[in-house]
Amino acid sequence: MIKSIMKILIGTPIHQVKDYSMEKWLKNVAKLKLEYSADLILVDNSPGTEYMETVKGYCTKYGITNYKIVHIDFDQGMSVNTKDKRIETAQKIIREEVLSHDYDAWFSWECDQIIPVDALNKLVELMNIYGVMMVAANSWARNNPAEFNPDMGVTLIAKECLEKHGFLLKGDTDWQGNDRWFKERVLKSGGNYIDVYGVINPVYHLDKLPD
Repeated sequence: MIKSIMKILIGTPIHQVKDYSMEKWLKNVAKLKLEYSADLILVDNSPGTEYMETVKGYCTKYGITNYKIVHIDFDQGMSVNTKDKRIETAQKIIREEVLSHDYDAWFSWECDQIIPVDALNKLVELMNIYGVMMVAANSWARNNPAEFNPDMGVTLIAKECLEKHGFLLKGDTDWQGNDRWFKERVLKSGGNYIDVYGVINPVYHLDKLPD
């Protein structure tokens, strides 16, 4: 399913509320030891475009040049539904970037999670070994180290999977774009994925410190 020589797009939604982690995350991106070609796309859904300039400064500081930042204007309400819509709209843009260029996979990596420098290489290896469309490297919940966190914060998704599945609205108000929904759609269509725990370790899920 995956080429021996891959081109990967690292991509994630970003917002100014996560500036507490953004510089640390980009420093982590710059340190990744990659066996494959990789570019970076960040979809900013902050109010206005000022935060994009801050992020460009971080990229310059850590020598990241092969990147693109896209801004989307969106209702900045912070209700759960609005936040989910902002994230999924950003993911839709990243998906379109993968499909419209010669990328083989999307490395979906949330900007508040710090991972080992060889993490992406391990995920590619697992995808090859098990012949799956998607590998989600799960860890433990940020607020409870005894609880598993089954989200897609660190996930490698093959282009084949993205060709079949997108992030869509169901009707006008019922948003169906969360991680669980996406996984269910992959399985229902005859696709496959694996959740792995402890293979990518440690995964630090950063949180904003109280003032």
